[in-house]
Amino acid sequence: MNTATKISGLPALTADLLQQDGCLVDNLFADLWKQMGMKALLNKASFSKRSGTPIYELVYVLMLWVWLKKESIGMFARESLQHFTTAEKDALYSIMNREDLNWRKLNLQTALKTVNQMPACQSAKAFVLDDSIKIRHGKKMPGVSSHFDHTLG
Repeated sequence: MNTATKISGLPALTADLLQQDGCLVDNLFADLWKQMGMKALLNKASFSKRSGTPIYELVYVLMLWVWLKKESIGMFARESLQHFTTAEKDALYSIMNREDLNWRKLNLQTALKTVNQMPACQSAKAFVLDDSIKIRHGKKMPGVSSHFDHTLG
């Protein structure tokens, strides 16, 4: 595990998992990537690239960047990128800037796969992808202006 990662800044379940002896974040993430079948989900969401580093490798590295909470792709590239791919930071920026990639569809496909893998239960349950509480403002972004914070009422 990266000892510079601030455990207190992570959700409680994640922090507990990362503090276990023998837990290596990159191995944990790679196993989850395979278990979820992310390559197939990327294909289903029509993610493709003509040449260079494969799209699934770039998305994998972008997800690691987000999960490790590095300040910027540039910082991530200087400290960690060479451990996961031979791609340069420009490849990551170009993937993020492509308007033809449907990130919402990928998010939906991942959520559906996760829900379908959950054991069936007779009682009602909820699956929460994001439980962070942030004050949100906005008029033109979908879902932002209609946010209701239940802790504030």
